[in-house]
Amino acid sequence: MTRYRNKVSGSIVRVDDATAATLGTEYVKYDGQTGGYADMKVADLRAEIERRNEGRDEADRLPDDGRKADLIAVLEADDE
Repeated sequence: MTRYRNKVSGSIVRVDDATAATLGTEYVKYDGQTGGYADMKVADLRAEIERRNEGRDEADRLPDDGRKADLIAVLEADDE
């Protein structure tokens, strides 16, 4: 059994390899270490978006409204 962490909610699931293949991209292998956007507070997520928006044209700015899941999705999309 391997542990996987949901990138949005931060919840941990323990599944076998066959089930893990069906989880999709919202889950990543979890090694017991904390980190990632799911561990951040909403205020910190908004601050990171604000930092990334510095120097960007208005059309290219990242939205900083919405719920925690929305903010995480914005940051992950910008990472790619």
